[in-house]
Amino acid sequence: MSEKETSLKRQKRINFIVNIILGITITLITIAILYPMLFVVSTSFKTRGEFIKSPFSISFAHPENYSEAWTKGGFSVNAVNSLIVAVVAVVFQIATASLTIFAIGVLKYKGSNILFYLTLFSMFISGEVTTIPLFLLIREFGLIDSLWALLLPVMIAVGGTGIFLGVTYIKNIPNDLHEAASLDGASILQTFFYIDLNLIRPVLAYIAITTFTATWNDFFWPFIVLPTNAAAQTLPIALINFQAQNNSMYGVLCAGLVIMSIPILLIYSFFSKYFLNGVAAGAVKG
Repeated sequence: MSEKETSLKRQKRINFIVNIILGITITLITIAILYPMLFVVSTSFKTRGEFIKSPFSISFAHPENYSEAWTKGGFSVNAVNSLIVAVVAVVFQIATASLTIFAIGVLKYKGSNILFYLTLFSMFISGEVTTIPLFLLIREFGLIDSLWALLLPVMIAVGGTGIFLGVTYIKNIPNDLHEAASLDGASILQTFFYIDLNLIRPVLAYIAITTFTATWNDFFWPFIVLPTNAAAQTLPIALINFQAQNNSMYGVLCAGLVIMSIPILLIYSFFSKYFLNGVAAGAVKG
């Protein structure tokens, strides 16, 4: 056997061992990620006694925990509030992001690069930094304890990451496309609506998914601007209040957690392809 063949066999054995180690590692990581989710789902079907007796067993015996969580927690009003805020946030984020991407990436007017770098700078500013000024502004407007205290911030928010991905993507599109549209008599708005808006759909899908998820799960801001008005509170706040009143009803509490997670799971299940395409669109240079 030649030295080259021996080296190839040794390399194959090493690759085989490495693949086994990687497979075991990935399997363990997957179990570590999925088991807590399975634990919550399984607990949501248990009574308090069943959970205390066997907390780690899998059971689906009591689906009535979900109806009890929904009625006792009064989640219907809070779910509608969360949905309203999340949808408004998505609509305004898509509108502002698409126009900003078009203005910076296509029109390229004087000062557009400065606007682009300012947008990038906003990515490095933590939301907690702007909490106090924004809270004082909301208080001056007299919006504390109203749904507008949640709507106004999401209407004026700037999504730096989505704009960065969109501008990076659209700058790599050949300018011939826009020149052809201009020669055909298309106005700037027609070019935006019929060409660029279609081209950046993957990025807009990414913006919509991340915005909806962040807004739906947001606890901190609703907690400080809606201290007493239960009718305007969102689902995360309602869930915490429900937990404080029913801290020993483990099955019902976990049912509430699952209910809150369902919209996010559905969105990622149906739109995961667009989410990945949106990230790839802005990450790959042509």
